[in-house]
Amino acid sequence: MPCPRRLFLSTMALPLLAQASEEVTLYAYHLKVPYMHHLGHQEGLYFDLAELLTLRIPGLRFRTQYLPRRRLEGELVAGRLNGLVVGVNPSWFKDKERTRYLWSPPLMRDADVVVSRHDKPVSYSGPESLVGVRMALPRGYYYFGVDELVREGRIHREDSESEETALMMLSLGRADATIITRRTLYALLALRPGLRGKFHVAAQPHDEYERHILIPQDKAHLLKPISEAVLLLARDPAWQNRLLER
Repeated sequence: MPCPRRLFLSTMALPLLAQASEEVTLYAYHLKVPYMHHLGHQEGLYFDLAELLTLRIPGLRFRTQYLPRRRLEGELVAGRLNGLVVGVNPSWFKDKERTRYLWSPPLMRDADVVVSRHDKPVSYSGPESLVGVRMALPRGYYYFGVDELVREGRIHREDSESEETALMMLSLGRADATIITRRTLYALLALRPGLRGKFHVAAQPHDEYERHILIPQDKAHLLKPISEAVLLLARDPAWQNRLLER
């Protein structure tokens, strides 16, 4: 699963690395595979993205840094965030109309899926289909439709520390189902081969969305070069191959 940190240095048709004059921080709060893990070794899609953007955009040097969601949002709302936010969607930041912040083209499509045990599969056709189901869900995460039913007492929620621990709770029979990012699920199964074949993934996702780079208004000068670089990612085989890893 881990990829060489110099993944993109051999990519053909990349411009020569210019003298970087401005450092740009890509803040990320998704501390999970395959997006951001092994912080000391700087492994994950968001670290790879920073490397590729540095190669693509002359005069800019990108680095990825973890920042917890609550602190990140507090700094962003207060106008103190000296950087961008990577891997997010306008709806998560109350900006569906895209008027509060600037947004890059999408980096990737993603989905959250309902996972249950292979020997006790849970069919999913919407939040109401989870009534009476014991759900293991990461503490602090919001799942539309599901949390509302939890508050009504129609779904029992067991909090976990992360999506990975929720999956382990499910494997041990301490829950009936969980909701997990599909790409994270496949990455975890690659890291833990003993879990393969133990889970059922519902055909209908709980949610589907695109991940973008959020650019605060005071960083508007970065919108054009970043947008142009992100559009090139759709034709970059190294980046696309990373997104397809299972």
